[in-house]
Amino acid sequence: MSKSLPFLEKPEKLDGSMIGDVGFDPMGLSNQGDLTYMRAAEIKHGRVAMLATVGFFVANFMHIPGMAGKAGNPFDALSEVPLAAHLQVLFLIGTIEFIHLNKTFTSDEPWDLGWGSDRLNSMTKEKADELKLKELKNGRLAMIATVGMAVQTALFGKLF
Repeated sequence: MSKSLPFLEKPEKLDGSMIGDVGFDPMGLSNQGDLTYMRAAEIKHGRVAMLATVGFFVANFMHIPGMAGKAGNPFDALSEVPLAAHLQVLFLIGTIEFIHLNKTFTSDEPWDLGWGSDRLNSMTKEKADELKLKELKNGRLAMIATVGMAVQTALFGKLF
């Protein structure tokens, strides 16, 4: 039985060997593909969501001098930024993804995406696993928070 949902069967691949695995997979996605790749994608999305959560607050409470009248609503801000700036961001993201493409699909360690994993290698296994679990849980929370803030902004036109 699953630790997270005791009334459901635990999926076969979720045996508790991965950090943060409590058998939660009500949609059966763990049977669809490689769990290491899925965990790497979860970590990437969590990191982006943590940055987005901070970005929502910064955009609402802080303004660059001379830009005080600009939109605090991120959806309105998209139309105020020129197309060239959007293309620069997409090019940067695409370049980073291309550089790490092989590592994402072939690495045995999902946290080893090429940036900052040297610090984890210098720690004890227990300490590194504790930090990985904290990052995973904070990323999951940030993904939910980012969706909530985006829905609230879309519905009411402002975050607060």
